[in-house]
Amino acid sequence: MEILPLVSGICCLLGGIGVILHTNPINKIIMFALLEIGMIGLIVSSYYLDIAIISSLCEPICTIILLLGYLKYVTTIKKKKKYGRNLPVLSK
Repeated sequence: MEILPLVSGICCLLGGIGVILHTNPINKIIMFALLEIGMIGLIVSSYYLDIAIISSLCEPICTIILLLGYLKYVTTIKKKKKYGRNLPVLSK
């Protein structure tokens, strides 16, 4: 019995459950990364190494884009709370 598909399946399962159950967006992104790691392991265990290389190169970039989007969302929410409805008008 091969161990790589077993460990990859466990990572996918834990990542999927974590994405569903966590409420903090940062924890969701971390669990999503765990899910992606499991998927890459399953791809490698199926000997599709070219697809595994491309997905392992794209996965950190996607995680960084998700984190930057979340940080932009948080700063937008903070600015809305700070100014409320009285946002400064920049153009007349």
